[in-house]
Amino acid sequence: MHEHTFWELYALDSALIPLYAVFLGILGAVLGSFFDCVAARHAAGISPWKGRSKCDSCGRELGALELIPIFSYIFQRGRCRKCGAKIPPDALWAEIAGAAGAVAITLRFGLSLETLQWLIFGALLLWLSLEDHHRRILPDGLLIAAAIVRLIFWLIPPDRLARLPGLVGSALSVSLPLLIVVLIMDKVMKRETMGGGDIKLFFVVGLYFTWAETVLTLLVSCVLGLLYAAIARKKRTEPMPFGPWIALGTVVTAVFGGPLVEWYLSLL
Repeated sequence: MHEHTFWELYALDSALIPLYAVFLGILGAVLGSFFDCVAARHAAGISPWKGRSKCDSCGRELGALELIPIFSYIFQRGRCRKCGAKIPPDALWAEIAGAAGAVAITLRFGLSLETLQWLIFGALLLWLSLEDHHRRILPDGLLIAAAIVRLIFWLIPPDRLARLPGLVGSALSVSLPLLIVVLIMDKVMKRETMGGGDIKLFFVVGLYFTWAETVLTLLVSCVLGLLYAAIARKKRTEPMPFGPWIALGTVVTAVFGGPLVEWYLSLL
C-alpha cells in the first residue's frame, strides 16, 4: 500500500478547502442570525438567552423551517407566514455577512491556525457590528475578547518577545493619532465627533495587523462608510454607526490587503 508523505496529505487536504469553506459559510450564516437576535434583544431590553424567536408583529414563535439562514427570508419573501408583516432585513444581511466573511477567510488562508484566528475574530467583529447597528455601542466585553484571542495566537510562535514592539506599534498606529484628532475636534465643534468604541476597535484591529495594514483598514473603512452614506443619502447631522464599516474594512484588508500593502511599500 502506498503511504502518503506529509506534503501529499497536505495537498489532499488543500483540495478540500472549497468544501470546508462551504461548511464554514453555513456556520457563519447561523452565527450571523444568532448575533443579530442577541443584539436586537439587547436593544429592546429583553434577555437574549430566554425564549424562542418570535415574529415582532404578531408574537408567534417561529418554526424550524423559518429559522434557516438566508433561505427562509427568501422563500417567505421577507414576510411573516401568519400575519404578513415585513421581517426586518437586518437578520438577512447579518447572515449574508457571516457566510461571506467565513468563506472569504477560509479561501484566503487555507488550512492554518491563521484561519482559525481570523474566523474567531471575524465572528466577534460581526457581533460588534450588530450591537453597534442596534444600540450604537461597541461593548467593551467583546472588544476585550477580541484582544485576548489575538494575544493567545500571538503567544504560539517562539519569537514573541522580538515581535512585541511591532505589536504595540501596530495597535497604536491608528488608535493613538485618531484619539488625539478626535479630542481636538470634540473641543472645536463642541460635540462628540467619534465614539470612543470606534477608537478602541482600531486599537484591537492593530493587534492583528502591521501598522501599514491598520492604516489601510482606516482608509477602506472610511471609503466604504462614505459610499454607503452617499448611496443611502444620509444627512450630515444624522448619526451613523461606524463600527460595521471598521469591521468590513478589517475583513477586506485581511483578505485582499497584503499584496496591496507590499506593492505600495515597494515603491518607497
